Amino acid sequence: LDATAAPEAGRVGESSVVQGRGETSRNTLGSIANKSMSKLEPYIVTELPDRFVVLKPPGWEVFNQNVGLQLLSFSQALCESQWSILNDAEHNHGFLHRLDVPSSGLILAAKSFEAYYDLQVQLRAGELCRDYVVLCHGWLPPCRREIKAHVYWRGDLPTRAGRLGKPSRTHLKVVAQASKAEQAFSLASIRIATGRRHQIRSHFSHIGHPTVCDGKYTTYATLQGDLDFCSRNFLHRYRLVFKNAAGIDHESLVPMPADLADSLRQLYVKGGESAGMVRFWLSGMAPRDWEKHMPLAGQAAAIYRGRRFRS
Repeated sequence: LDATAAPEAGRVGESSVVQGRGETSRNTLGSIANKSMSKLEPYIVTELPDRFVVLKPPGWEVFNQNVGLQLLSFSQALCESQWSILNDAEHNHGFLHRLDVPSSGLILAAKSFEAYYDLQVQLRAGELCRDYVVLCHGWLPPCRREIKAHVYWRGDLPTRAGRLGKPSRTHLKVVAQASKAEQAFSLASIRIATGRRHQIRSHFSHIGHPTVCDGKYTTYATLQGDLDFCSRNFLHRYRLVFKNAAGIDHESLVPMPADLADSLRQLYVKGGESAGMVRFWLSGMAPRDWEKHMPLAGQAAAIYRGRRFRS
């Protein structure tokens, strides 16, 4: 596919946009910010005096010591013990949210207790924007815009979506449809209105469209088939928007990781609209605000053209 055809996008990776003022907030950690996702190491995407955004690669845990690779340890080594909140478990070590170990994407954290409570207010008021890209099984109806289902979990057991538990809402837009070896897939852009444990994965499984390569929410046979072209859960948080101490919005963006892009290239596109959107993601250009993503039109999505994704 011709990467030059990607719509309305700009390069990302070393700056975050301060919305409404046309300013940029440059990374201040030198070579760390220039490391590629393909190296499977965290790096700082946005750093402000009292808060920062870090990229979590797949296989890393934010904290809890369930696996060897800990984002907390990375952050502690980075600050050289200057941020005492990182040692405080009661305040989640300064982290505002998490991502599942197999997933990748942006994590927001505070350097001080004051910043942590400020960001908590933003989180509870719905002022934080968290946007994702997901590849799931089946052809999701392009008209579908959200999943509303309560979620319930206990201990380390998988989260169950249905009528029990906490109310949860996942907004989605079907941006592309594809296939491989008679299996159908949908690429969806997602914004969560709530942030429950395994919310996206359990919601998509609940409606019969589990995310690709998900060992918890698909059958063993489905997982084995997914591993033929995708090595880990296809879920990536590519965008965060939050306010700084002065109330100014900061937007952090990262492109689709190389391993997920390689998996996407192995699928066959379904229609011209899908080809255009997949080309956009594979180009390595900056993803856009979820609000600006255009879902597939029903008529165009019904036309199968059988083109293979190529960079």
